[in-house]
Amino acid sequence: MTPEFYIVLKEREPDDSLADAVYEAGFDDSSFVMRGGHAAIWVTDRQGELTELVREAIMQARKGGLNVNHVEIESEVFA
Repeated sequence: MTPEFYIVLKEREPDDSLADAVYEAGFDDSSFVMRGGHAAIWVTDRQGELTELVREAIMQARKGGLNVNHVEIESEVFA
């Protein structure tokens, strides 16, 4: 299973300059979306262990000049 998570940014408006910054930071393998009233990066296509992928993505975002608010992981539902 490929881990999926959101890097939620502090910015609330997903304008073109923020979208450009997201992709220039190297998130061209991810989606730029809205999440809980904030701009966010939905990371879905990276292989590896979840904790390490989250750490790497946060460092990548910060290095790219993005303002990270927090990370969210989708809730799993088990029947």
